[in-house]
Amino acid sequence: MTSENDTQELGGRRRSQRTTDTDTYYNRVVSCSKVSESEAGLAAGMHSSHGENASRRRALLDLLFFCGAGDVTRAQEIVETWRIDVKDDKSCDYDRRYPLHLAASEGCYRVVDWLIKAGADVNVVDRFKHTPLEDAVRGDHAEVAKLLMQAGAMVLHNGRLVALDESGYACYVEMYKGNFEADMEWEVDPDSLVLETAVGHGEFGTVYKAKWHDSTVAVKVLNNSSELAQGELRSELSTLRKTHHPHTMQCLGAVTSKKPFMIITEYMPMGSVADILEKSINLGLQRFAELALHTARGMAYLHQRQPSCVIHRDLKPANIMIGSSPYVEGKHRRQILFSQGVAKIADFGLCKTIPIEVRIDKAKAAGLTTLDENGLAQPEPSQKGTGPSYKMTGETGSYRYMAPEVFRHEPYNRKVDVYSFAMICYYLFTGMPPMFEYSAVRAAQLAALRGVRPMWPEPNRWGSKVPESVKRLVERCWSADPESRPEFSEICSELRQILPTLPAAKAPDGPGCGCSIQ
Repeated sequence: MTSENDTQELGGRRRSQRTTDTDTYYNRVVSCSKVSESEAGLAAGMHSSHGENASRRRALLDLLFFCGAGDVTRAQEIVETWRIDVKDDKSCDYDRRYPLHLAASEGCYRVVDWLIKAGADVNVVDRFKHTPLEDAVRGDHAEVAKLLMQAGAMVLHNGRLVALDESGYACYVEMYKGNFEADMEWEVDPDSLVLETAVGHGEFGTVYKAKWHDSTVAVKVLNNSSELAQGELRSELSTLRKTHHPHTMQCLGAVTSKKPFMIITEYMPMGSVADILEKSINLGLQRFAELALHTARGMAYLHQRQPSCVIHRDLKPANIMIGSSPYVEGKHRRQILFSQGVAKIADFGLCKTIPIEVRIDKAKAAGLTTLDENGLAQPEPSQKGTGPSYKMTGETGSYRYMAPEVFRHEPYNRKVDVYSFAMICYYLFTGMPPMFEYSAVRAAQLAALRGVRPMWPEPNRWGSKVPESVKRLVERCWSADPESRPEFSEICSELRQILPTLPAAKAPDGPGCGCSIQ
């Protein structure tokens, strides 16, 4: 059982997957534990600050958080375990923000769909006179707004509930009610795509090299083409298509009106950072620091994006691509790897569609872990004499980079990406996967439940010494306390200072200027 002190300590860490509005929300939620007992009871429908009632109040706070974070599996488990009725007018926080408010304001399509089907009141009004529909409109979550309107949702205008077209948001009606397929700028005719060779497989589907209007692109054919997946994908794409940065992979369009669903992105001919590391290609400490800096810049943009912060939640080497012009791929490949290629972050914004539990189940099915629900099983590390296995495949690869609070199914904020970044940096600068002597899930378990972190090898895989300045930065990033981890903007500043102090690898032979992109 978690104490009141634990609740307050964790409160500052609880933010939604997109945090701009929810930062304020959660501070207000946690304040419930600090106000008078009667006020806290009004918010949660419970009047005791001890025992089971306190635990139920904590469960309600967690329900609100996970609804805002888009984790429908966790939300459903809380409702079932604590028998919380989402239709109950007491299932709210101190500001009378209900689960549907939080899910709608954060654009969590799957959670909104579940709450509507569970009978949640779509026209509930919070203390700020907002309905879930107004929150969805204000957050520019068109698909969620459309889903709510189909369920009869309205907005409060001049003291009464009215349809959206009778309110100050009337200009949005055509977008939300009309033929949405025709209005979507990013909808691509699948007949215009010519799939060539499969270049990758992952949790979401298969990635193909393809031609689109005579241009080389990457096409991700998604595994899930259900109606629910369609709505959720469109909701996420509304954010992805507005996200543009030199260090994030660009979404060029999508196929959502026909099956199978597809996402079209720019093509990355050099593969991912994982490809480089698994082949033990030594780019030199300075070049590895450049790739880390590129990644930090991309993440700083995502975390500081307005009006909504974007949390990756699955940052790992396989999701950091090396970009270049397709016209210089051939004989200039070494120059691209060693100096000219730019790191770009991929798969941001789509990660919350795959519940953590699915990854655990798949790992168990593959015989990769015997971890039970309480994390008590202890798989054996690599056998002596066989050497570590560096190949990370499938869903389990994510576990080495998963923040402890995510593994423990606790509320989390954008700092989960900073932890993942630390583990990526460890791999970059040492040449060894973090905690390689353990299975991926066991490594995550030790990090989350026992505070274990990777040991720094001396020397690293390529016979070099990792500088103390790098170690200090990485160790701050993997702090057990999320609030002690630096922001990516601060990480960028430190890496810029560290970069000139690091030795560069020998310039590769062949054409190219060999210049260093910083």
